[in-house]
Amino acid sequence: MSPKKNKGNKENIYIFENIEEIQKQLNVINNMFNMETDEYLIDSYIYQIQSLNKRYQYFLKQAKKMGITADGFSKMGGERLCSRPL
Repeated sequence: MSPKKNKGNKENIYIFENIEEIQKQLNVINNMFNMETDEYLIDSYIYQIQSLNKRYQYFLKQAKKMGITADGFSKMGGERLCSRPL
């Protein structure tokens, strides 16, 4: 994915890169949460997921405010999954 509007704008790129990084972190933490059996670590993962979700919401709100959109999501091999505004 890459920012569609004002590609040269550093702030747009910063917001977009944060959204991508948070998505990756959420994926990792969700996988760890799903495999964990210790109640204390489960609680820790829950807090991490909640924190990442708040950051994700913040950056999505900023992206929407600035009119940033994504060209589309793709997985390995270049298959396009969807195209939507952030």
